[in-house]
Amino acid sequence: MPEVKLKTEKYDILKTAAMKLGKTVVDDSLIVPDTKPDVKKVLDVSARSYLTDITPGQDKVHIEGVVRATVLYLPDGGNSGKIKSLEMNREFSTAIDQRGVNSDSKVSAEAEIESQDSTVINSRKVNVRVVVSIGVKVCQMEELTLMTDIESDELPAVSAELQPFAPRTAAPDIQSSTENIQLKKTSLRLADKHFMTDGSILVRGQHEISSKLPQIGEILRTIALVEPEEVYCSAGCMNLKGGVKITVMYSDSSEADGTGAIRTAEFTLPYDEKFESGEILEDMECDAEYVVREIYAEVMDNMDGEARTIGAEVVVGTALSGYMVSEAGVMTDAYDAGGSRLNAEFQETSPEQILGVFTAQISRKCTASRRQSDSDINGVCGVTVEKTAVDDVRVNGSSVFIKGAVTLKVLCSSSNENQPLYPIETQAPFEHNFDIGEEAEGKIDCDVKLFVNHIGYTISGSDSVDIRLIIGTSVKLVKSGRVKMIVSMEMEDEEKSDNGMREYIIYFVQPGDTLWKIAKRYKTTVDEIVKNNDIKNPDEINAGQKIKIL
Repeated sequence: MPEVKLKTEKYDILKTAAMKLGKTVVDDSLIVPDTKPDVKKVLDVSARSYLTDITPGQDKVHIEGVVRATVLYLPDGGNSGKIKSLEMNREFSTAIDQRGVNSDSKVSAEAEIESQDSTVINSRKVNVRVVVSIGVKVCQMEELTLMTDIESDELPAVSAELQPFAPRTAAPDIQSSTENIQLKKTSLRLADKHFMTDGSILVRGQHEISSKLPQIGEILRTIALVEPEEVYCSAGCMNLKGGVKITVMYSDSSEADGTGAIRTAEFTLPYDEKFESGEILEDMECDAEYVVREIYAEVMDNMDGEARTIGAEVVVGTALSGYMVSEAGVMTDAYDAGGSRLNAEFQETSPEQILGVFTAQISRKCTASRRQSDSDINGVCGVTVEKTAVDDVRVNGSSVFIKGAVTLKVLCSSSNENQPLYPIETQAPFEHNFDIGEEAEGKIDCDVKLFVNHIGYTISGSDSVDIRLIIGTSVKLVKSGRVKMIVSMEMEDEEKSDNGMREYIIYFVQPGDTLWKIAKRYKTTVDEIVKNNDIKNPDEINAGQKIKIL
């Protein structure tokens, strides 16, 4: 039996092996420097975390990172009503157990502050406790080989076997041909040629406050929010464009001791960065995740020698990834419409298929209202994102529904000397339907990412703050399931008689029939059945329908 040569295509795919959540606690005590007054009470704690190293080991993922926190406190004694700050910068390390992880695994991780609180030990010591939640995703790189087509149209000639003791006559060759082989293929949409890398963006700039305001006294806290605008791949390069919104809270110099009223300055520094790599191909599907690693702000004199300029420097860490979408038609069934018998060997495979990545910008509004025990709101010293959460993800036919919430903290100022600052937490719930164009079948996994692109606010009276925000959402749909594909094929010739007459049968369609099944059973082709029966849509036949087969 001659072997049918098959075309093979190789793909480098990344399969998700596990997803794991872990926690670590950073507990530290801050000593008040000699240059600052005693602590009367803590007004607010703001903490951020980022990861510095992610290393896969044997059945473990080793994580290292940093927690940065700012403690705003009300001084004791003659500094009543004035605000001071303490800074914490602490490293942490932890290990997350995950069976099957090894040094060849591709691992990504994200860190988010779960909770933060403080305790005043004494007037010169404040304990800060931060719980960091860490999400780890483990992937394995695999080489996938698929049989996608028949390589050649002709098979080697097979000589007819001579009968023993028969007269010596020429034996005609029987030429086996593949031209009548009918193939059934399943289309797979694969993520191929992956790349993953880390990078950083350094953003520097200056901002000058209005000459109508008092000069800057002391910077108390600086926060930054990355507002991405564009991410795309060109040959050998990944391009990132956007801005970093910086909010600086400071005390002005309206008082003689330099500890005047609390004010905020907001400004945006643009970035336009290019990351080069030979692994990056044009038109790749690409993604970038951002985390603010370092923030530095200082007071500078302007051209007139006045302290009205803020110099800022921000280091933004980036996790970059990308892949090419490759369409592969894998052979799942075959027969010979010319009458020969095909012997096919099958093998199961289960590659992850990319159904698509869908993005949306969701605009939301919410209101942060003070408690009755809080003082009237005089101003807002900043709005920060504390948490993002997805509570529900569902695939409904040709759409994907997501539901979640963004937790925000509004730092308000008041004229009360005993409560010059206080935080208000509120949530901005959201939900959205993504139209994915066609009905999704089988087991579908949804990878949802959230990031806040923009935050704005308006003080509505003395009791509340109206907040506007834009939530960037990205949903990646991955289909998993087994595919039974042909890995080898042989053709066995059968003797056929031809009396020159054409015959036909009338076949009544049975439940579960398809034109492929009918054509395979009667050694014809789907195209022949469609043509001879004037069928408009080959994918729509009904039980009981009469079909003529030549």
